[in-house]
Amino acid sequence: MGNLTTKILGISGTPIKDGNCDKAVQAALEAAAQLEGVETEFITLADKKIASCMHCQDCILNKEPCKFKDDANWIIDKMAQADGMIWGAPVWTHTIPPQLINLTSRCRYQVFFTGDFRNIVFGTLTVSWFGVGEEFALMTMEAIAGNWLMLPVGRAWAKVSTAAYGQRPNYLEHGVLDDAAGMVRIRLVGNRVAEIAKKMKYADAAGIGIPPEEQRSITCGKFPLWQLRRKVQQQSA
Repeated sequence: MGNLTTKILGISGTPIKDGNCDKAVQAALEAAAQLEGVETEFITLADKKIASCMHCQDCILNKEPCKFKDDANWIIDKMAQADGMIWGAPVWTHTIPPQLINLTSRCRYQVFFTGDFRNIVFGTLTVSWFGVGEEFALMTMEAIAGNWLMLPVGRAWAKVSTAAYGQRPNYLEHGVLDDAAGMVRIRLVGNRVAEIAKKMKYADAAGIGIPPEEQRSITCGKFPLWQLRRKVQQQSA
């Protein structure tokens, strides 16, 4: 089979560029890149224009990607090419920010018709200030991944503030990087995603798995575009 390159994509779903969430995802990717044959790429949503799905049904009726043109289009293409993904999101009102919600809302075509995200190995990260809501943020990302038939293999959480004893907490001097335990968890997610994604890559190359025509979406429907997708992949190989 030769040496296969395993691609790990990190997405930081935050409106704050170069902030704690960006740093957390980058740290996980650095850990992933330590494995031989692993390539990583980082995308922050902080400076991206991504509209929310309007439920116009155009993608469903015409069986084609979302008709709205913004940064979501090329990011989704990157996602579909990944062998593993790491999503990071800060805790916002016990869930995740709209930047990541908007991006995932634009993937209905891939979820129902192409199965592009099926079996992508997946890890989640969250950062919080008060240390509350972390579980909800992680569960939200994992629930989305489950609908996409991705494979969650690791999760991590970290604080960006000092402990509070009846007073308002203060930001750590270097933010998330100063949470030693949190950074260990974050790096472990990077290791784990890269390890399992690499194994899945070699299993796919060996023909292990059910035939594409038998693969089904979360609604139990078959992916009607699998033949077209495979033809395109063969032509570009």
